Amino acid sequence: MKRSDVLPRLGAAVGAAALATLVVGCATGTGAVGKSPVIRPETPVAETPEPEREFELPSPIGPLEPPGQVAEPVPGGEVDWSGRAVRARGTGVVDPSMSNEEQARLMAERAAAIVAQNNLLEIVMVLRVDSDTRVKNLMTEHDMVYTRVDGVVKGARQLGEANYDRAAGTVEVELEVDLYGSGGVTGALQPVLGDVLTTGSLTAEVKRFLQQYSSLVFDAGALGLKPALFPRIYDEDGGLLLETRRYALHTGHPSVAPVQFISDIDRLLEHPGLRGAPLVVKVREVKGQQGTDIVIGRRDAERLRWLKDGFRFLLGTGRLLFKVQV
Repeated sequence: MKRSDVLPRLGAAVGAAALATLVVGCATGTGAVGKSPVIRPETPVAETPEPEREFELPSPIGPLEPPGQVAEPVPGGEVDWSGRAVRARGTGVVDPSMSNEEQARLMAERAAAIVAQNNLLEIVMVLRVDSDTRVKNLMTEHDMVYTRVDGVVKGARQLGEANYDRAAGTVEVELEVDLYGSGGVTGALQPVLGDVLTTGSLTAEVKRFLQQYSSLVFDAGALGLKPALFPRIYDEDGGLLLETRRYALHTGHPSVAPVQFISDIDRLLEHPGLRGAPLVVKVREVKGQQGTDIVIGRRDAERLRWLKDGFRFLLGTGRLLFKVQV
């Protein structure tokens, strides 16, 4: 190719490159034309809000402590607060003068059952209803209660077979009734316990608690708290935060109790039905004639002002707990 042909072509290429640079510079503001860059805002992408999850109440859980773990021995039997039952034993003597051994044994067994019923009635009568009242007080004041309690005791179920001690010539029988439920002690007391409460609606405070914590534990430590059917919770100024007796008519099943009494907080963390940590509140003082009520600090009381309204949603779920020393 001749030199005269190369130069025009090279010039054309250089000119095209310069023109391209000028166009780009105008578009970006870096070229020879001194204009401010044009910023075109991006069209915002509308975010689709996630649908709000429907709030679910915590599911009920069974007793956290095994039967007998939180038990109160009494003459002739025991009050098993963790097993939610009252048990009594009775012994009958086999009449050695009877020629028919089997018949003598059956008669001794019947006598043992009668003794067990009497013992059971005595135990039920001294049950602490709350800090001021025992069952026998309500039985004395109301004939209907006496009749109903007597009916519960006579309908007690026998635990296992009668224990026949041939060497001692005795037969022992053990009977049991439920603490809670329509067929138990609270069922017999319901006519004089209180009014039915409506469920109402969940407040924001109650929702937050139920979403954040697995349960509410009042730790009485070594203060000597005594279990009762319906304990009370006070603040340190004497204000009543919760009267569990008002909720008695909601306990329509033996597995439903206003509160649970436990001996070991660590056991809660292992329970599959209590996912998440419990809220543990230290008890400041135990009060009441029978030592069944608790007092919590002012700061804790402020945090739990929702308890009176929120307790009805915890009732029957097994998530309101009192730690006692056994």
